[in-house]
Amino acid sequence: MTRHLPPLNSLKCFEAAGRLLSFTRAARELNVTQAAVSHQIKVIEEDLGVELFVRYPRRLALTSQGKALLPEVIGALDKISSAVTALRKEETKTMISVRLAPSFAAKWLSPRLKLFWQQYPEIDLCLYHAHPVVDFDQEEIDIAVSYGRGDWPGVVSEPLLSLDFFPICAPGFMHNDKPLDNLDNLKYYTLLHDANYEIWNDWLRLAGLQDIQVNKGTIIDDTNVLVQAAVDGQGVALGSTTFVEEFLASGRLVKPFDITLRNEFAYHVVCPKSHLSNPSVKAFRDWLLELRE
Repeated sequence: MTRHLPPLNSLKCFEAAGRLLSFTRAARELNVTQAAVSHQIKVIEEDLGVELFVRYPRRLALTSQGKALLPEVIGALDKISSAVTALRKEETKTMISVRLAPSFAAKWLSPRLKLFWQQYPEIDLCLYHAHPVVDFDQEEIDIAVSYGRGDWPGVVSEPLLSLDFFPICAPGFMHNDKPLDNLDNLKYYTLLHDANYEIWNDWLRLAGLQDIQVNKGTIIDDTNVLVQAAVDGQGVALGSTTFVEEFLASGRLVKPFDITLRNEFAYHVVCPKSHLSNPSVKAFRDWLLELRE
């Protein structure tokens, strides 16, 4: 489509002079001479066939045509400026902001980060830790790893890590008067919940235990704290291999039963599709997905 537009320089001079109502101040802002501004105004007026300014001896005013045109030119130049600024930022940006669930960051990502920096030494990561799913429209986050079904609107989501769930407890729970070598004895213990009661409910159903009141007990929304509570003998938690294998190996925790639950939830790599136009974001996402289990 052919656009019949005045030269860009004349539009810039008109915008500055119309906003400041002064050729002198416009010239100072644009770092040109007053004569250059005056010339460009004549160019645009001749191109449009109308006068845009009323030139008084000591002041300048916009004509009705100038008043109508000025806000449109300001808006158009602002849009161009914003687009160019965003493009320049994307071209030069090597620092990316990443939101992570704390337990995932501590147990899964942190031991692997040195591999990323070895491969991409030019990319810096700013890591933020929180549980809620990112609102990319409201938060300045480039990419996230979030836990859920992966069906969040407005983003592309790829599964990264699924979890297994099984009871974990302190070793002493296996050797008291209600030892946890018997499924029926689970009803005598406090259940420790991660964020909600749902996962314990699913595990008990899988184990065929109907007489345990699941909708009570302590809710701890940080897996690291939940595991520590189990280590400290505060109750029985559901653990996942990713987060508890070192505790099981050291004997600080035991796995009393072999019944393991898997569900449709997983950690997902999540970001708006537009964010993948940033090479650094795409590189980090691709690197994560190469490590998926």
